[in-house]
Amino acid sequence: MTFVPDIAFACVLALSALLAVIVARRARPASRDYLIFAAALYGALAVADLLAVTKVTPGSFADAVTLTIGALAPCALVLALAGAFGRTAPGWIVAPALLASAAAGIAAAATGLVFVAFAPLFACLCAMLALAARHASLYALLTALALLAAAASFLTVDGRIAFALFSAAGLMGTASAARVEKKRRPGARRLAVAQRR
Repeated sequence: MTFVPDIAFACVLALSALLAVIVARRARPASRDYLIFAAALYGALAVADLLAVTKVTPGSFADAVTLTIGALAPCALVLALAGAFGRTAPGWIVAPALLASAAAGIAAAATGLVFVAFAPLFACLCAMLALAARHASLYALLTALALLAAAASFLTVDGRIAFALFSAAGLMGTASAARVEKKRRPGARRLAVAQRR
């Protein structure tokens, strides 16, 4: 029965991914797609964890998925947070950032070098903390702290499951920030459109 908490944590992550998709429908357009992308990634991580816990796949497969998503999903969350605050990142920043994060995650999964995947994760944490400080956002701060705890927990014994739980908290923090910022600043989008003209 020791696998029951592991299944519960994976289910929490899957439920968080589903809730984030629901919340994303009411988020700013600038953050919606990135939030849904991050939710899809964390949903895939939940499935990989469930398959590993139930012994359908080996734990090494779930570890590889965790490293890949642990590098890529925080990048999507930073872009979603930036969009929530009305700052849509230009394409010349988005594409290289996502590609570099994905490449780091794949390289970490292939080599087993965890620090390769955590390099983009920590860069994203710094960006989240900067956004939290600039916009006085508690949700952005909590998201960054949750992802920091996720990274730290992965290095512990059987940390993949704790990684899932903290990742769920980070995902919900970003979804909450996207929803709250849309309510708090309804005219920000109109202002951004006016500034572009």
